[in-house]
Amino acid sequence: MTEEQKPKKLDDFKLIIDDVRARQAALVNLIIFTDQKAMAVFRLYVTLGIAAGVTGAASFFRRDELLEFARWSMVATAIWLAIGALFCFRAMSRSSINLPGRGPEFWQWALHSENDQQEVADAYLNELKERQKSNRDLNERTAAALDIAVKMGVATPIITAVAAAVPLLFQR
Repeated sequence: MTEEQKPKKLDDFKLIIDDVRARQAALVNLIIFTDQKAMAVFRLYVTLGIAAGVTGAASFFRRDELLEFARWSMVATAIWLAIGALFCFRAMSRSSINLPGRGPEFWQWALHSENDQQEVADAYLNELKERQKSNRDLNERTAAALDIAVKMGVATPIITAVAAAVPLLFQR
């Protein structure tokens, strides 16, 4: 290898490392965004679910036409939102996130080994490939759970309306 080629290889190595680190950071940011959104949806579902559950429970102990009418729709809404909150909880599941960069043990190995730049770069990229796969899998799992939770929230008014309509159909 000539002296002219070495700086080019070092520049290539820097470009590659910067690129894969940026991708790793983007994956971590996606996971964090999903977690934050799931927490916001979770808070909403728990708040509304508690209100619906309390209203539904109260309707069994009070003789009020409005409460009796809303009884099953509030119970169904509370149950539906509780299930949605469980999906939010799954989206926020505690998992190990692989952060960008390597630990000191990798760099000690790289600095103190007899390996050339190519071998160090290959070792770095091979390790990162597994870490990125793990982060992609985690992101897909959490995003899928959040997607279901959000769809359940969108369907909540329909569930509430159907649960309110069923008793009306049987009163005739």
